Amino acid sequence: MTNKMKNRQFREMAGFSLDMMKECKLKIICIAVALIIALLTGVIVAARTHSSFVGIENYGIVDVRTGTLTTTFFSRLLSMFFVTLIVFGCSYAIYLCPLAIAILVYRAYLLGLNICLMIVFYGLSGVIVAIVVALPCQLLVLAIIGLFYCLMSKTFKEYKCFGGCRVPKQKSKLILCTLVMLLLLCVLETILVALFSAKVILVI
Repeated sequence: MTNKMKNRQFREMAGFSLDMMKECKLKIICIAVALIIALLTGVIVAARTHSSFVGIENYGIVDVRTGTLTTTFFSRLLSMFFVTLIVFGCSYAIYLCPLAIAILVYRAYLLGLNICLMIVFYGLSGVIVAIVVALPCQLLVLAIIGLFYCLMSKTFKEYKCFGGCRVPKQKSKLILCTLVMLLLLCVLETILVALFSAKVILVI
């Protein structure tokens, strides 16, 4: 495949995604608001009740020891892929929309909760990992999975209504692009943890 063909396919994919996002912008806004509320709720809950949390590892904060960075990498990657798989299944039918949103909201809640706990229990190290590494990376993960759900649900709706050959092709590309972006984010997060010599990392 030549570079010209690759560029043309990329432009087609980008145009398809942008068109879909414009058509379902209300759903995207509603999900974004719900995720922000869930994130802030997690922060507030952790800030008020952090003394009651015992055994922090049960809440996704993992000590990074020598030789375990690879393990946490695959744990985070599998978690991302698992959530993506669930929302992909939910995108088949409109009545599964509440389940997909509930999963995304719960993940956002856990993110806020664990970020706050990381800062409270680990001080400066927790602040660095939380603000510089975990929070931006995990927010991007949430954004990617949320957009993926919106685009896939819209894609399936379009296919059921109108059929055609373009939608299935773009659907496969959407799935592939989403998985690749999640993989790259997980790699970036692992590199940042290593660069900052972080003692903890977030696995949700």
